[in-house]
Amino acid sequence: MKFRQWLTSERLAGVQTLVVFLWVLAAGLTLADEELDFGLETHRLERIDLIGNYAFTDGELKDMLRIQERTWTRPLNIPRYSPHLMDSQVGIIRNYYRNRGFHHAFVRLDSITTIEDKGDVLHISVMEGPLTLIRSVDFSNTGVFSEDDLREKMTLLEGAPAPLSLNRFGGDLYTLRALFRERTYLDARVNVTMAIEDNADSTGFVADVSYNISPGKPYFVNAINLFGNLETQDLLLTRELSIQSGDPLAWNKVEDSRRQLLVTSLFRDVDIVPASIDTAAGLADLDVRVIERKPAYYELGVGVGSLERIRLLAAWGHNNLWGTGRRVQVRGRGSWNLEDVVGNPISFDQGQINYRADISYVNPHLKGTRFSLDAELYLKRETRGESALNQSVHGFNLGSTWKASRRVTNNAYVGVKITNPSVHPYAPDSLKVRFDEVGVELTQTRFVNWSTYIDHRDDLFRPTRGMYTIGTLKLAGGLMGGDYSFLKGSASWQNYHAMPLGGVLALRLMLGAAAPYGKSTGLGPDGVPYDDRFFAGGASSVRGYGHNTLGPQVTDQDELDELNYGSDVLLPDNPARGGNYLMLTNVEWRFPLPWLNRWNFASVLFFEGGNVWESLGDVRIRGFRLNSDPGEPGDPTSTKVWDYRYSCGTGIRLDTPFGPVRADVGFPLKRVRYLSAEKDYSDPKVVWHFSLGYPF
Repeated sequence: MKFRQWLTSERLAGVQTLVVFLWVLAAGLTLADEELDFGLETHRLERIDLIGNYAFTDGELKDMLRIQERTWTRPLNIPRYSPHLMDSQVGIIRNYYRNRGFHHAFVRLDSITTIEDKGDVLHISVMEGPLTLIRSVDFSNTGVFSEDDLREKMTLLEGAPAPLSLNRFGGDLYTLRALFRERTYLDARVNVTMAIEDNADSTGFVADVSYNISPGKPYFVNAINLFGNLETQDLLLTRELSIQSGDPLAWNKVEDSRRQLLVTSLFRDVDIVPASIDTAAGLADLDVRVIERKPAYYELGVGVGSLERIRLLAAWGHNNLWGTGRRVQVRGRGSWNLEDVVGNPISFDQGQINYRADISYVNPHLKGTRFSLDAELYLKRETRGESALNQSVHGFNLGSTWKASRRVTNNAYVGVKITNPSVHPYAPDSLKVRFDEVGVELTQTRFVNWSTYIDHRDDLFRPTRGMYTIGTLKLAGGLMGGDYSFLKGSASWQNYHAMPLGGVLALRLMLGAAAPYGKSTGLGPDGVPYDDRFFAGGASSVRGYGHNTLGPQVTDQDELDELNYGSDVLLPDNPARGGNYLMLTNVEWRFPLPWLNRWNFASVLFFEGGNVWESLGDVRIRGFRLNSDPGEPGDPTSTKVWDYRYSCGTGIRLDTPFGPVRADVGFPLKRVRYLSAEKDYSDPKVVWHFSLGYPF
């Protein structure tokens, strides 16, 4: 009764109006949704069929498209495409042709067929048309460079396909302007025109390209203004500049100056720009603007590894003492080492403490010269399980570092090293007796060392192309005194290439040799002290073999004679002694992992080899055979101590700001059988390595 009284005729009309309004609103939203959905519709894609393309392969054209077919790297991916985007995809192919000389190319989507339960097949036809080639390239008003100098830097020259759009000449225009800027012509103007006509000799067209160049006036540096160096002295900045007031304003020297300031590590950013330009006089100031880094720093780190189970790092340093760029650093590193002792594993509680402590000081420009003053004091203890020794070492180095050019760095220093070896507490008793008989004792080595680094890599920490070469030469003893006199040298060549399938191919070849002289000549190979010999095997040299286990042993000749074995047979429980000659060869393909590369995971495939030898006479051609078996000691085909050892394998990488964390598995191709009266075992068929950073 109450409801009927409330529902008057006027109120009934209002309710009807509201219902109609809501119905219209709902219908409008439905239509709006349909309009929004239109164009967002996607279809499943089976493949793309191209016909009529002769100048370029299917793969070249398909790689440019946003629509991609199923590939072997993404087998679970179901490719889809939006029909409304097909016009733009066809346009990409058309523009690709027209900018590569086919100005009249025509491309269209002929049809779309559907394969049930698989998806659509897109049929795209191409009519390439005649080709337009560049017939001539000429330059006017150069005035500064010869025509040959300009041509040497350009890419679009006679015989090349002529692009339809002048914008495609942008790269060559930029190159020409940069050349003039390097010669101080900051206002140089370069324009390009192209005239096309029929080719009288054949079908197609020819293009004549003309560059009109107005060099303008050469500029000189008027004044250099420094901004932002609140903590750093002006002298440090001006000393790093390759260009000074009054010099021609060559832009390549400006860029060199910027790089040199960044290399000091004192600045987060450096910008050098012309200012107060006087076009009439040809003068310009250079404003050098820097953003300084905090000079003092500290580092703390914790790590784990297959040998160093627990690793701790602490460091403090200052990179800009008194605003002069002088550096001081105090660094300490300790680890709990569980390295096998001559092949015998030890438990966690039997581990050894390894450590290193350094104090270093660097004056980057001694007395204002390009030569630095480098000083270092160090103290370290190192466990060498493969040789059953623990070594305590301390000493100092004093030298200098200087750059011969932007790519070449030299380093020379003199040093004194005092080594106090001791037998590993878990070495076999027979070895302890043998070392007592030899009389292992404290020794002092005095030396001078020279190193040269030639670096053409594109990145110091993650190189993808370029070459890196290192050469070292060390002279010990002689007139300098000490307990040993020897000469040691090594050379390492590393190269990096981008791979067509993706990733980077990394190569390394390393050679080394050491020989005693003077008072150490009579000691033979032992004239080179243990810690200056070469070692091979492990995560950074030849994976698939134990750490530093390759090469000669500290051999018990009486035992070999008793068993009727030669010195080229490896015995159990005999420590590695290192060698005086080294050779390493490494090939590694580093590539991103499908699906996992978004989380910075990558993988590698590697093949590598290496060994060390006591003398050159131990290097035998037969030792470079690809594989051999761990057979009987008397069998000439079994693996010997002088065999060049090969391995192959793979690994996984996790890229971090500190470098890649890597786990590698190596498969040795030349395993050794260790045999004595008490033991008989062979190298494992699979060896795992865990480490941080690239092996080379």
